[in-house]
Amino acid sequence: MTFAELLADLAPLNQDAPLIFMTNGREIGPGYHVTELRHSVSTGIDCGGQVETWDEARLQLLDGPGDAHMSVAKFRQIIDRALGKLPVLADTSFVVEFGPDNAALTIMTVGAPRARKAKVVLPLVHSRAVCKPAQRQSATLSCCGSNKAVTPAAECCA
Repeated sequence: MTFAELLADLAPLNQDAPLIFMTNGREIGPGYHVTELRHSVSTGIDCGGQVETWDEARLQLLDGPGDAHMSVAKFRQIIDRALGKLPVLADTSFVVEFGPDNAALTIMTVGAPRARKAKVVLPLVHSRAVCKPAQRQSATLSCCGSNKAVTPAAECCA
């Protein structure tokens, strides 16, 4: 999901409703705060030897004490302000960095917001490592320099 897509998904929802981030079936506390939106360009090489360069964006949340979750409108204002200063963030896929009690920062992906009673819920899902050649689902790519065929179910670099 991109920030532009998230803003579009949030637009028709109740702007006065509290925005609740959820992970592992639990709500992130009401004192969370958006500490950073970041854009970077990364270059890497995968286990099949392919070099790639891509844009990535991050939304970092700080856990903290509080009495009420921020509203959908306030969250949208924060994102809008950031996009005004860093427009490249708008169309870049992003991940969320969060750690309960600000420990063990975890990288998560975000799901589509859902209106649930008098609140808006934004689900966070833990990320995991993937084998990019397997992800590309090409049986002709080699894995870790071998001639081993790569399929999504294959163990790469095992």
